[in-house]
Amino acid sequence: MDQNQNQINSQQLSYEQFQAQVRKQQQMEQQMAQQALRNAGLDPKSQQVQQVIQDLQSIQSELNLAENQLQMQMDAQKRQIQNIQQKLQQAMNQVQSSLSTANASASSMSSNSANPSSSANGYYQ
Repeated sequence: MDQNQNQINSQQLSYEQFQAQVRKQQQMEQQMAQQALRNAGLDPKSQQVQQVIQDLQSIQSELNLAENQLQMQMDAQKRQIQNIQQKLQQAMNQVQSSLSTANASASSMSSNSANPSSSANGYYQ
């Protein structure tokens, strides 16, 4: 199974389901390889070497799966952080806008009360 296929499948299945699927595939391949070795009549020493190679390949496959899962988690966390940053920026913009509006209103009120052309009854002279 190539790495691209692993990435596609890991996005469609849960990590545990995908690992179980890969382990099952590896066991089947291992059994087929052992049977092929027996059919070829290789000695036990050669079979041990083949077993070590298969074990190493299995470890490599698990490492690739773990790396893929970690990358997916990091991508998800990055998206989450970006969403939080966007919400924070929106909130800061709202506060800034509210403060600007409040300052403009206060400025307008103070300039009206300081305007000598208006009287206490609200009529202009």
